[in-house]
Amino acid sequence: MTNDKSSKAPAVDPQTLARLAGGLAHELKNPLSTIGLHLTLLQEDWCDEDSSKARRTIRTVDVLRSEVERLNNILEDFLRFARTDSLEFRPASINDLIEKVIAFSAPEAERVQVQMHSYLDLNLPKIWIDTSRVQQVLLNLIINARQAIESADKPGNISLISRKDGAFLVVDIVDDGPGMEADTLEHCFDVYYSTKAKGSGLGLATVRRIVDAHGGEMSLESSPGSGSKVHLRFPLTTAIDD
Repeated sequence: MTNDKSSKAPAVDPQTLARLAGGLAHELKNPLSTIGLHLTLLQEDWCDEDSSKARRTIRTVDVLRSEVERLNNILEDFLRFARTDSLEFRPASINDLIEKVIAFSAPEAERVQVQMHSYLDLNLPKIWIDTSRVQQVLLNLIINARQAIESADKPGNISLISRKDGAFLVVDIVDDGPGMEADTLEHCFDVYYSTKAKGSGLGLATVRRIVDAHGGEMSLESSPGSGSKVHLRFPLTTAIDD
């Protein structure tokens, strides 16, 4: 008599899997940092030499350091993606976060002839959010918009708009950049999908995860030649009136 019972490994819940993946990424960062440090020391050892061998070695070390930096950036993006299940909520003003992010982003934007604008509803209540994660959301979206405008090699504008819409607090990030093709728009939230040469493909996926973790909604409108508009909606069920 044959025994057709099969043994299956227990399923791993998404939060546990995220913690495991985050732990692995963290462990990989330590040896990468050590490699980067030793490459810097190696470069210093050769920088005073004036020979073809020294110049060739320094070029090789530069390539290796660049790759270590790229891997570190990928791991940082991955850690931000994996940690969206552990939020720290507190009452905060979305307008304060918008103004803070604009103040931080404006100098670099102005350097590439991009103007920042804000149109804020000053009567919005505070809501319970993880301020550092929502700040990350706004900053990532502003950087994406700025880079899109910069790629068109012409001046442009980024506007952040806050308002109340029924049971939601809404934030729109609007740019007048080149916009997206339909295929890019369809896949832009996919994990590891990127149109940037050095992009990790986790930026917009992480942004959506953070918004979802707040019980919010996120959508994106874009078309070639018409710029892009990101629409964020946070529920007002946890609103706090001053």
